[in-house]
Amino acid sequence: MTMTQKHLASLLLMAIAMLGLSACEQQEDLQIAAAQECIDTARTSADADRCYSSVAGLESEKAYLIRCSSHYIAQGFTGTRFASAFQRLKDGATSGQDPMATAMAYMVFANSSTTHSADNAVTDCTRSGVRSMQRLATMTKLATFISNAGLGSIPDPTSPSFNPSQISTAITNLVNSNDPTSNTSVGTIAQQASTAYCNEGSSFKDGEVCKNIQNAINAGGADTAAIGRALLQQLQSI
Repeated sequence: MTMTQKHLASLLLMAIAMLGLSACEQQEDLQIAAAQECIDTARTSADADRCYSSVAGLESEKAYLIRCSSHYIAQGFTGTRFASAFQRLKDGATSGQDPMATAMAYMVFANSSTTHSADNAVTDCTRSGVRSMQRLATMTKLATFISNAGLGSIPDPTSPSFNPSQISTAITNLVNSNDPTSNTSVGTIAQQASTAYCNEGSSFKDGEVCKNIQNAINAGGADTAAIGRALLQQLQSI
């Protein structure tokens, strides 16, 4: 084979590789578009499962955003529920409990799905690259852990009998137990929340969430369990 033939062969191989890559990218775009359409119309847990499965094998930020969104749909989140949570942060302590605690009550994942768990939400929402979803998932993880560890069960915010003050009971129980393992878990999530919410330029930086988190981190220093206990005590006060 002459040098010219070798050169042409190399170009041909490169062209074939580029065509294959282009086809893969086109296929992924079509898969993402179908998944987005699925998310836009999803209303039930079964819908969410279908949307989640539709991006199987994809590792792009868009695919992780689909997964992130599917977790919240599966857990019964609606626009009204999101609005209720964040409105509580603006209401102050009118409910008789810390505004952050009240907001967290609406962010709990009550469904015990192994796919649509709070831990998976943090992973997928963070990998989506969308900061607002990372914040949402971190708050969900904190709320879910506190509710489960403090009550031994998780109140369902979609239930007609739901009372957001239940989270105050969970917080008080954790403060009274002063369990090092629970304190460490809360402290770890608090540090994650600080990264998500309290960076320079964040609209939350001077708000209730960051006030509680930063006060806890300042009080606990390098001791993660002490940070967790301090945050629980912050959430207990109004």
